[in-house]
Amino acid sequence: MNNKKNDIRAIAFYLPQYHPIPENDQWWGKGFTEWTNVGKAKPLFRGHDQPKVPADLGYYDLRLPEARIAQAEMAKKYGIDGFCYYHYWFGEGKQLLERPFNEVLNSGSPDFPFMLCWANESWHSKFWSYEGVYSKKMLIEQKYGDEQEYERHFHALLGAFKDPRYIKIEGKPAFMIYKPLEFPDIENFIRKWQSLAIENG
Repeated sequence: MNNKKNDIRAIAFYLPQYHPIPENDQWWGKGFTEWTNVGKAKPLFRGHDQPKVPADLGYYDLRLPEARIAQAEMAKKYGIDGFCYYHYWFGEGKQLLERPFNEVLNSGSPDFPFMLCWANESWHSKFWSYEGVYSKKMLIEQKYGDEQEYERHFHALLGAFKDPRYIKIEGKPAFMIYKPLEFPDIENFIRKWQSLAIENG
């Protein structure tokens, strides 16, 4: 993959929710993953084919390296140039669903380009009452912290940025922020990270 300005690359968002974690066990019940929701889907109109049963890879578990390798092979086959992994950092070093990406990073497999998207939003449980009133309960809050927190976050990801598989634009690691307008201090955050990136080569 070269890095010319006019390159167009197809990058697929990669959601790491397809394996159980203790927090989801606590909030939603033992063994919950997004497959739980997929399997419960109901048809809402004529011709609405639900639930959708996954074909090629089945109800995969992202803790298994075989599943991650098969995903990369399928992506290559259909012209995808890389994965953009959702990354959850809630402040004070708190992460969730980090295991699949960490295993990709630490194992060196699959040998497939990647980048990160910080999914910077709080998690809520959502409820609809019989009267149609919507409400939600905070499960975990997205916090941003100060410059020390920005630095801690950067250094937690430095190994990924230095990985030869990491996707670069004009030689610089690409990093996406899901909801930049919800980050009050985003300008200072970006300045700090750009400075840290230069300091760290």
